[in-house]
Amino acid sequence: MTKSWIRDELSRRKEIYRELWEGNAVEKIPVDIRMSIPSEYTLREQFQNGDKQLKTALACAKATWELKDLSDAIPAMRPDVGCSCLASAFGAEYYWGDDHGQTPGIKDNIINDLEKQAVSIPIPDPYKDGWLPEGIRRIEMFSQAGEGIIPVSLLDAAGGVNVAADLMGMTELLTAMKLEPEPLHILLDKIQELFISTIKAGIKAAGGIENITTTDFLDVWFPEGYKGHVSDDISASFGPDTYKEFSAPYHALIFREFGCGGLHNCGPNPCHAEYTAHEYSPGAIDLSDTYSHDDLPQLRDSLSKKAFIYLTWDGRTEPVAWYNDIMETMAPYVIVVPVFYFKQSDPVEEYSRKLGRIASEYAKRMDWGWIR
Repeated sequence: MTKSWIRDELSRRKEIYRELWEGNAVEKIPVDIRMSIPSEYTLREQFQNGDKQLKTALACAKATWELKDLSDAIPAMRPDVGCSCLASAFGAEYYWGDDHGQTPGIKDNIINDLEKQAVSIPIPDPYKDGWLPEGIRRIEMFSQAGEGIIPVSLLDAAGGVNVAADLMGMTELLTAMKLEPEPLHILLDKIQELFISTIKAGIKAAGGIENITTTDFLDVWFPEGYKGHVSDDISASFGPDTYKEFSAPYHALIFREFGCGGLHNCGPNPCHAEYTAHEYSPGAIDLSDTYSHDDLPQLRDSLSKKAFIYLTWDGRTEPVAWYNDIMETMAPYVIVVPVFYFKQSDPVEEYSRKLGRIASEYAKRMDWGWIR
């Protein structure tokens, strides 16, 4: 498999996704099949050592390219220093538990007087503070290793209310939404300013926006003009009115500057109707089937003609039956691009053939065209 073949195939696949994002009809919904290669290192070792993390990511990306025409995936790599990296820049300390297969958390909340600290806390420098400098270094290292063929995500920075919860605690955050909204907005403004400066530093480290998947952690490639991506897992814990006030305006800052790309929430999705109810709203929602499967009928109604879904297979359900059920539930209203992570022992060729037939049928059933 030559680099010239990979570059030609990469161009072909990117064009499919461009058409999809524009709402144009395609003959087959993309089926994103990736290979998951077991690492010789624990997850903690990979977080703490960029070389080990790169070695693991590169092995999976290369194995996915070796699938050739069995997948529509654009193999990518994810440099990662933890989803609390923005909080670490504000001064929060990482905590590593006993399980070496877990990601780091925050040891202690550092904001205990929101009204006073929201005004006084300085905006960090992504090149100097917390885990951000290491994250930026890894973006550059991963991008160079990708040689312009394998794009990289930016950091799992979370942003907005997710970082606020790291800094002050979840209970305190929800309380502040009711009792101290003004200082909370001051804090959220500072968090998002850091998020934007971190994104810009990451794009520079990657050698340009053309070398990244999105402005966030997602290692699924978004087309030009749609690179903006935000995460809002905490929105699973509150309602649409809260989302409208404390989430959507801060997402809009990212979408306005980098394009109305994607929104991540593992699920569930009590705020689903608000996802696309704003001037700057995502064109795609990426979800975990484990936590969002039961929400699909609601999402079908709220996202119809507005956005599509990237849905990550749960790894437990039989994949072909699972995707067929998705099609029967969502067509002709909302496209779901399935993302599969298969092991080397899985019958990938058989799965690919059967999933491809469903994807072609799905495309025939769709009522194409977005209203944005």
